[in-house]
Formats: sequence, C-alpha cells, structure tokens
Amino acid sequence: MEKEEHAAATRRLVTTRGRKQPSKKTRYKRILAGIPVAAFLLLRAFSLCSGGLPPGGGLRYDPPPLFRTDDGGAARLFGRFSFGRGGQAQAVEADSARNLRLIPGGNTIGIRIHIGGVMVVGFSDIRGADGKKRFPARDAGLRTGDVVTKVNGAEVTKTDGLLAAMEAGGGAPLRLELKRDGAAIAVTVTPALSGGDGAYKIGAWVRDSSSGIGTVTFTDPESGAFGALGHGITDADTGKLIPAENGDVLRANIVGVKKGERGAPGELRGVFSDARKIGNVEKNTDAGIFGTVRELPSGAAGQPIPTGTREQAHTGEAFILSNIESDTVERYAVEIQRVMKNAVNNKGMILKITDGRLLAKTGGIVQGMSGSPILQDGRLIGAVTHVLINDPARGYGTFIDLMLRQSDASG
Repeated sequence: MEKEEHAAATRRLVTTRGRKQPSKKTRYKRILAGIPVAAFLLLRAFSLCSGGLPPGGGLRYDPPPLFRTDDGGAARLFGRFSFGRGGQAQAVEADSARNLRLIPGGNTIGIRIHIGGVMVVGFSDIRGADGKKRFPARDAGLRTGDVVTKVNGAEVTKTDGLLAAMEAGGGAPLRLELKRDGAAIAVTVTPALSGGDGAYKIGAWVRDSSSGIGTVTFTDPESGAFGALGHGITDADTGKLIPAENGDVLRANIVGVKKGERGAPGELRGVFSDARKIGNVEKNTDAGIFGTVRELPSGAAGQPIPTGTREQAHTGEAFILSNIESDTVERYAVEIQRVMKNAVNNKGMILKITDGRLLAKTGGIVQGMSGSPILQDGRLIGAVTHVLINDPARGYGTFIDLMLRQSDASG
C-alpha cells in the first residue's frame, strides 16, 4: 500500500479577547494537503475561548462566453446514469453515456464557500478568576461539525453575529439552534466569565466560510453546470465536509509554484478577488464541488469531447489538463498504472506524471491540481484527486461517472 500524505498544517487563528471585535482583514495562508490536493488559501477562524490553539490543522483544504439555466435555479446536469446498491455505476443508456459531451477544464478557479451559519471546529477551556477550567460549549452538548444557525431566535450567518449575541447577553444562557448531520436541534449554553480579560465566552472555535483554489474538471456547454476538484472540501478538525449553503466561483491567476519533493508536497500559489465572480457553488460532495458558471474561467477555451466510462479506462498513456502558470491551460502526458474498476471512492486510478515539462516545474502533482481532467483515447475519463507523499510524481484519480453521479444526486 502506498504511503499517503496525511499532514495538516498548523493554522493561524484570530483570537477575540474582551470586547474587541476580531479583525476583518483577509488572512491568506498556504497549507499542506497532500490528500486531497486542493489548495485552500484563505481561512477565517475565530476564538470564543480564553486563548490557545485547538488541536489539528486548518482546511484540506485547492466555450461559449455566457450560459444560463432555463429553470432559474440549480442546473441538473445529465440524468444519464443510475446507481445500484454499493454505489457502483450502472449504465442505463450506454450509448448516451458514452456520447455525453462536456468541455474539459484544467483551469484554476477561486472558490469561496459560505457555510450558512457558524461552524464549530474545536473547543477550549475558559479559566475563571478562581483558576478553575470550564467548558461551557462542550458541556452543553455542542459537537465539532455543528453549524449554529440561530442564537436566541435571531439568525446568525457570520461569526460577528455570534460574538455580538454573546456580548449583548452579558453571561445569560444562550439558546443555540443547530444543524447536525442534516438534523435540526437546539442546545442551551451559559457563557463563563474569563478571569483573564473579564469577558463572557463559551469555549468554542468557529468559522463561517472558507476559500481557496482548485481546478475545474468539466463544464456542460448547454447548462453552464460545472464540476471541480474530484473530492470534497473537508475540515481537518472535524474530518467532515464543509457544509455549502452557497458559494462563489471566482477567476484566479497562478502567480507561483512550490515544487513538490519526496515527503513534502508542492503547491500552486494563486490570487483571486470578489470583483471577478463568474459563477456559484451549489454543492460540496465527496466527489467534488458543483455549481454553475455564467462564463468559462480564463484559459478554458476547449471544445466538448465525449466522456468515457470506467470500463473504457485502461492502463497506459493518457493526458491531464492543468493550469500551472497565469491562466494558461496545458496538456501534459501521464501514464495510468492501475485501474480499479470497482472503486466506489475517488481513488479509482493510479497515475504517474511522465511529462518532463510538468516534472521540471512542479515535481509532479501539487496542491491546486485537484480536478485536473484526465483524458484518454480522446475521452474525458476522470480527474486527478490525490498525491502520494513518498512519490509526488504519482497520485490517484477518480472516474468521471462518480462526479456525474454526485452532480445529479440532488438536482
């Protein structure tokens, strides 16, 4: 079994002390995330604790000019697959599946996910004037991964709103309405008075959004629906998918590359801004992120090509499309070394970068390349998802049918 990268970088947190409001300055940082290889750069996290970092690291978080959807809402992509028990794809209309034509991506995009509340990512103690440690949030029944949506009946979408409610309460019990694993529950937590600064706190670390860069796998030329990353965006503290209430797709430019080495995965370094929004994120799933775009991201000007089923994927020569400089998409040679046709997760293929140009610039697969389309025999068969820490020239890819399944799952 190949040794995989499981490192999570130490995260920088904004600590709220006393009644001083947290800084609203955007904080960019690059983190190691060899599995998966999305490069998430922006992380806003706030402390409702006395201080100190919780364990764990940040996020594991990487055509026609205009599109529109006739239904005015989320675009259901393809509806050409059914999935039996065990999650294996069963072709209902084999000819239609094989003839499905999508525009392959390869271009990097900025991704900002709005959680739709305030997500609990860790706990810490509140040390009172008597020296005793208290854990209000944990003892009230809060869990990591919970998303706070209301405080005392008032809607909360930002960390600032939760902080304001705590300050206004003056230590009175707070009724928190939560989302937990799809269920709505409520808990009551009584803030504790910190002996350090005289402020009431509940002892929780929270965040309301996350942002970063990743690579587009495909776009549907008819609806503008897209898929990217090939894996979900997860929180390293909770190990769970970041709930995506909604999100933004932004134009991005690659401004540098940190070359990968054995034991130290590399990364793409990119920039993006709110002024360059081109679409919306509507779903964050184990098989990737999905949404719609109004125009293709920079560098994506290809023509639609057929998709290939997992039965058509085979060992041997293939190509990936990636954007490692500015907004230019290039084709690079790879070798598919193994195909696991019964895979039900996003590790269905093992591939090796063989293109000397890409090896010279990146050392192989790096953060930010998650979602790079895999092309074989003129078909789009999957996307790059992971890198092996002991050999950055090699990694995993997912089959395109898994991405299509998730794009349809709740359309």
